[in-house]
Amino acid sequence: MRVLITGASSGIGYKIGVELGKRGHLVYMTCRSIKEVFCLRKKLELEGVSAVCFKLDLLTDDIYLVRKLEIDCLVNQAGIGVSGSLLTIDDKGLREVYETNIFRSFLLLKEVYWQMKKRNIMGKIFVTSSLISLFPIPFLGVYSSSKAAISMLVKTLQKEEKVLGDTIQFCLIEPGAYKTGFNQVMVDSFYNYNSLNTTIPIYQRKLFALLESKNMDRLVFKIVKEIEHKKTKKILRIPFLQGVLLKIYGLFFG
Repeated sequence: MRVLITGASSGIGYKIGVELGKRGHLVYMTCRSIKEVFCLRKKLELEGVSAVCFKLDLLTDDIYLVRKLEIDCLVNQAGIGVSGSLLTIDDKGLREVYETNIFRSFLLLKEVYWQMKKRNIMGKIFVTSSLISLFPIPFLGVYSSSKAAISMLVKTLQKEEKVLGDTIQFCLIEPGAYKTGFNQVMVDSFYNYNSLNTTIPIYQRKLFALLESKNMDRLVFKIVKEIEHKKTKKILRIPFLQGVLLKIYGLFFG
């Protein structure tokens, strides 16, 4: 199977690419910058894994590079986040997150989708959202709302797929908090406009330190299993316990 993974320089995307490469799939692993591509190639070499690595910045015309590839499965993993009050984050921060996580991400999805349709294959498209999309979290509203939009778009595509009898399957991945470094980068981007806000990033770091799962093995195993399975699940929510806790939170405090 030929699998394209965006946001594969580290974290979940990287782990998925490594596992698929070890299983003999042709994997295209993309990064946001040339520097990240070089680092990715070195890491894969140490892992003894073969993959095609190239730069794919969603905010540029790199998106159209997918027209030159034959892709059987897309793992739309790339995304960014910012931290801060919705009332203080400037337009630039808001637009960059929405542009990357929603508009450009779905432009890439559509490019791959129509390529699959032209080849008349049973393609698969996995889109990564987040459990944080289900409930509002103070000072992470821009990121969580972008993920909520992603989740709703994918769920709508799944309904349309059912009505139209489409051959392309869509799977929504809503992972919980994992120790990949992403959350720390997001917290460090905190938009601060007065000294009273300086304690908020400290609180957020402590919160993520408490919630984050350090082992991604089960998550990666479940995603790879669905990639290889003939019929994929509609939604993957992992870790299970974090999903249950969010449901309880929603029942009592939502």
